Amino acid sequence: MSNSVSIKSPSGLLQGSPVLPASKSESNRALMINHYSGGSVSIENLSNARDTRTLSRLLNQNESLYDAQDAGTTFRFLTSMLACGGNGSILTGSERMQQRPIRILVDALRKIGCSIEYLEKEGFPPLSFKSFVWNGNSEIEIDATISSQYISSLMMAAPTLPNGLKILLKDSISSLPYLKMTWNLMEQCGIQGTFNDQTFTIPAQKYSKSILEVESDWSAASYWFGMGILSKRGCDVFLVGLKMDSLQGDSEIHKIAKLWGLETQFSESGARIQRPQSGLKPEFLELNFQAFPDLAQTIIVICALSGSEAKFTGLQSLAIKETNRLLALKIELAKISIHIEIDEKSGYCFVPGKQTASISEPITFQTYDDHRMAMALSLVSMVLDENIQISEPIVVQKSYPLFWDALKSCNFIVA
Repeated sequence: MSNSVSIKSPSGLLQGSPVLPASKSESNRALMINHYSGGSVSIENLSNARDTRTLSRLLNQNESLYDAQDAGTTFRFLTSMLACGGNGSILTGSERMQQRPIRILVDALRKIGCSIEYLEKEGFPPLSFKSFVWNGNSEIEIDATISSQYISSLMMAAPTLPNGLKILLKDSISSLPYLKMTWNLMEQCGIQGTFNDQTFTIPAQKYSKSILEVESDWSAASYWFGMGILSKRGCDVFLVGLKMDSLQGDSEIHKIAKLWGLETQFSESGARIQRPQSGLKPEFLELNFQAFPDLAQTIIVICALSGSEAKFTGLQSLAIKETNRLLALKIELAKISIHIEIDEKSGYCFVPGKQTASISEPITFQTYDDHRMAMALSLVSMVLDENIQISEPIVVQKSYPLFWDALKSCNFIVA
């Protein structure tokens, strides 16, 4: 694929049945659970996202050097696995990965006897692991405000530890639905324990022989909801494999989309989303994204392009993703005369209402090695008649490898 892609949306009704990937979040957890079970868990509909392929490869390698590349979930999940059993191994990643903090998880693992060293900058990858000698402690207190992946990493490893693990979650919980997803998948594989009052108690036990079926990815589906909202002549799209009672927090998008008049009808095979030509829009929207941060870019762009005023909070984690997502959005949306206000430290974003996207000269959106930047910015093609140029389109391989083909299947011009 070339260094940029040109997109032009269909001029009529947005319709079709674009292919969705399987959930990357569920797939990565299923792979880890299968590893901890000794291979007794069968996984159906495993994601073909690059992150999942990377994790699968690393779990099956014999080398002591593990390179997670740019896969943040993979890095965090492997940190607990290697800390509790990877004597002499090293875990590294891309240049951006080495800028993403890991101290909270490392400190938690050290409390139970894990020997982990920072090879370069304190608090950041790469990591070196020595022998795990349990010190008799089976209780960990961990900051829950930054990343639920730290906690999920500990949860999945907990049953394999000598006395299990009691995990005390400090402060408000970031991305709680992802912790519930992890716990649900563990329960499907025979794990028993309790979760109440911000405490997971997971005794030592074995994962049982099980089958885990991965559903379609709601994060990927969110871009189709966004395009349906912004389509000039309405929307009639069927998305295979989406469930109303999903484990994924990003399923919240179908409720949020109703504010713009987009209706979702569920069936056994998936979800049909429809919007008449004369759609609604909220004049003002206020949301806290702490439970579903991966929807943030999509919804910020939707509000900016539809002219809805919005105030968003709970976005602290966006600064340590594949890129600093709030700052990247501010820079790129300014190219089409859309201006947003951000405070990265507090996780705040304000979208002024009644803005109109326009281009005075040809522009190319930068993607900052971030798959969600590429897909969120593709929504601009729904409101501007000019072809939209997006750099480094290959970044979508991280979570939605067939995204550009899916656009073509719905009559987009992609070149």
